Amino acid sequence: MAETAKIIGQDKLLEKEVYPRLKKSIPFIVTGQRGIGKSEIIRWAYDHYLSDRLHFSASLSYGEILKLIADTQGIEDYKKMKNTDLEREIIKSKKIALFIDDIERATPKLIHFLTALNDTWTVYMGGNEPFREELKRVTWGKPKIKLEPIDSKDRLRLADYCISKTGSMTPGHEIASRSRGVPARAWAIAKGEIVRNEGERVSGEEINIAPVFLVVVAGIMLMRFVGKGMGEQDLYLLGGMGMAAGLFIRYFISKAERSK
Repeated sequence: MAETAKIIGQDKLLEKEVYPRLKKSIPFIVTGQRGIGKSEIIRWAYDHYLSDRLHFSASLSYGEILKLIADTQGIEDYKKMKNTDLEREIIKSKKIALFIDDIERATPKLIHFLTALNDTWTVYMGGNEPFREELKRVTWGKPKIKLEPIDSKDRLRLADYCISKTGSMTPGHEIASRSRGVPARAWAIAKGEIVRNEGERVSGEEINIAPVFLVVVAGIMLMRFVGKGMGEQDLYLLGGMGMAAGLFIRYFISKAERSK
């Protein structure tokens, strides 16, 4: 895959999971949190697929999508046809690969049509989970490629690229830190846009509180042991110290979350 273009932070994923499936025409679904880069992966896959194909968003109207497919297939006079006639012509004509973005926005009509094509056409999809029940008729059996925030070593590279394209005056290290590995956030910060829910937890970056939990349990056991020989006032004092320690630990956990 050396000759192909790459996406910053996703080199290994493209090489190991996406490209091998493209070469064998094996369909897949790209998932992950909003802004993580699903659309970029679907577009990259479309650009590197070697046979007849079409890329579109499921947010388009059903009629628009049918016309795009018919045009790609080379069906004559498709603009004059009704949707029902177009459906029949599309199914009779040559098969093409479909690369569908925003699949969670597919209408019931599109879902029904894709279900009819599911066994014979190659369909690649990207979208936000959880998928509603009716959509599972289309997604069932297809391997999922879940995108995670890009590694720390690639975040500054992405930040520098965003700066080079936008002319942003925001320092690269600030973009890298605040983006927390989510490409859409990096672009928004570079453009000076307001990043909504900036403090929310990013998938894949959960804090491991197991060590803290062990310390708390050990502290409780120690308090019970020490408390056996204490009076009531001493126990209240010990309990207050325990609460203070808990608040102290909680403060540092929240501080660590904000610094990521």
